[in-house]
Amino acid sequence: MTMTLIAENQEVKIYRYNAEDGQITIYQFKSGELTFGADKASILNRFEKTQVYEAICRVLTHKI
Repeated sequence: MTMTLIAENQEVKIYRYNAEDGQITIYQFKSGELTFGADKASILNRFEKTQVYEAICRVLTHKI
């Protein structure tokens, strides 16, 4: 799993993950909230059913 930090400021960190079907953008807000985005909803829907999605959520929320 390779996730790249592409931008950050005091409020949010933005990561990019290259999934098989396309790129997933992950927004980690200062509050701890995670938001995921993709060019197409179908890419995001498939990604949310993977173990990689679960692992990213655990790592970024420090629930390891």
